[in-house]
Amino acid sequence: MFRQLMIPCAAMLVALAGVGGVLLNADRTQSVVADKHELIDKTPSIQHHTHADLQKTGRRLDEINQVIASRVPQLNGLKPVNANSISQAPWNDPALNDLYEQIRKQRLTLWFPPNDEPFSIWVGNPEKTVDGKKVYQHAEVLEKAVPLINQLPFPVRIWFYGTRDQSNPELGECIEAVSGITKLSGVKFSYCRINERGYQALRKLSELHDLEILHSHLDETALEQIAQMDGLRRLHLHFGKKQIDSALAEKILDLPHLEDFKLYINLAPGRVAPFWNKLSGCSQLVALEVDCGAVKQEVLVKFLKEGDHQKLNKWVIRNVFPKKKLADAFVLAPQLTSLKMPSGSTEDMGYLLDRLARDLPGMTNLTIGWDTGMHLTDEEARTALKQLGSFANLQECHVPVALPDAYALQPLTKLKRLESFYCKDLDLNQETLLLLAQMPALKSLDVKALNFGDESAHLLPWLSYVEQIEIRDPSTLTDERLALLSQLPQLSRLKWCDIAIPKPVPLTPEARKKYSHIDFEICGN
Repeated sequence: MFRQLMIPCAAMLVALAGVGGVLLNADRTQSVVADKHELIDKTPSIQHHTHADLQKTGRRLDEINQVIASRVPQLNGLKPVNANSISQAPWNDPALNDLYEQIRKQRLTLWFPPNDEPFSIWVGNPEKTVDGKKVYQHAEVLEKAVPLINQLPFPVRIWFYGTRDQSNPELGECIEAVSGITKLSGVKFSYCRINERGYQALRKLSELHDLEILHSHLDETALEQIAQMDGLRRLHLHFGKKQIDSALAEKILDLPHLEDFKLYINLAPGRVAPFWNKLSGCSQLVALEVDCGAVKQEVLVKFLKEGDHQKLNKWVIRNVFPKKKLADAFVLAPQLTSLKMPSGSTEDMGYLLDRLARDLPGMTNLTIGWDTGMHLTDEEARTALKQLGSFANLQECHVPVALPDAYALQPLTKLKRLESFYCKDLDLNQETLLLLAQMPALKSLDVKALNFGDESAHLLPWLSYVEQIEIRDPSTLTDERLALLSQLPQLSRLKWCDIAIPKPVPLTPEARKKYSHIDFEICGN
């Protein structure tokens, strides 16, 4: 009996070692496979095991081999832990550190983008005190820094950030200083006051392609100036609640090269449809997000049918969920890969997913609603997850699905590029970990609770790229589970909210100190 049990266990150990040998060329795989071997090496010798122990060991090895078998093609292509895209960004060149320090000494801030946004020079509210009064120095500071900024070997965006009450001064003179920057990629304003002199200065920036004005001084005079900036390709404007003349707003749509357009503006109800009708003629649009008031389905269907939207790639739809006619019309934008919209009825959501799976299988980002409100459940949830499994390029998805059981995640294991997804009631346990371990690109997880122990230790390292885990029930985060989570090679952040928790989360200071490489982001603190 002992010999019979020894043979299959030994065979599985040999198979595991063989797979590990094949993967030794990938740095990350080396470390993960080494962890697996170390785990197995620590297992007491078989001669001391009971029959039940041997069966349990066999099951563990089966689980490990299943995961390895599903991951081998992807693991061969993994990059080393430190060879990510951020480290390769041109602004991370150590040779620039001295120049960065000189720019900082001018009381400016450097903003290193975590995604596809441009590198930015952040102009806050530099000031000094003269005769007991506060004096702002925006223009003076920026003018002194321009020669330093021009030494940077890549384009930069200038980002002006004022005060929430907009008590900072008008930025007309300061904006004029921007004209001296030779590699200007864009200008962004947040909570600023911009006078007519400032808008005229912006209009004179002939090479300006990117303009973003959020929660700042925007009026009809500003619209007149912006509508004359013919070189703009990316334009993001937030006008707030003040109602704007629609004829002036429509002038923006005459910009000939507009590709990335985001607009929050309050138009009279009768002018919303005409605005969308004219917007349909913007054939260069690649990314679109417009909220100009309540809009009917028929208006958006007409927008798709009457315009040429062969280039439209990203669309954020506000105020309305696509029902049947609009869901059918998405096929008229064949390059659409990213969609974000409010939630709808379960029937409408099911129909939309079915149409997208048939008409736009290249979808990479899909967001429907939020994590509150109506969710797909039971068979509707299973069907939705199967439909998501048909988007081979899917990277991020947020579809309101209440997970019926762990096995319902099986269709998502086919998505080798999936970085994040949402499922209500997703617990991190032995069953879900077996499936999550087969998703090689996962970077973040949103889970209800942690319900695993030592029995899952061999699976956790296979969440190779997971950097962040958000926990809805942080009372399930214990010192013991933190020690197990530390086996995730890339884990750097744990998020939770403890406002409604009567007692503190049972993580001891000793445990937090021991795993100091993990950032504990707590919304209640």
